[in-house]
Amino acid sequence: MITPRTLPGLRRHLMSWLRRRAGEEVGRQADEIVLACWEAMANVLDHAYGGRPGEIDVRARIDDRVLIVTIADRGSWQALEEQADRGRGLRLIQALVDGLDLRSTDDGTVMTLTWPFPVRRSA
Repeated sequence: MITPRTLPGLRRHLMSWLRRRAGEEVGRQADEIVLACWEAMANVLDHAYGGRPGEIDVRARIDDRVLIVTIADRGSWQALEEQADRGRGLRLIQALVDGLDLRSTDDGTVMTLTWPFPVRRSA
């Protein structure tokens, strides 16, 4: 279940996972990855579940030096009313990722974020 209170824990877990996979080589890139994922998860709360708790599935993997993060929900996305201080999340995500795929069906929405990614080299 995702709630506003669970987001910080997901953020810390993702940062830890990134550092284990790439060590200090990931550097500033980790901050941008985590920010993009944080924004995507916040969008799930707002758009899929209307700010109420809901199911979320976050998966990350490195495939051929590309980091792939998928964020899936089972909600029904609805646009929020335009407000001057809102509505920039998707643009922020697009600015931080190398690739973005957003697919919605009757069963929910899957957002796939990709980046070129350094991998820890063996000695």
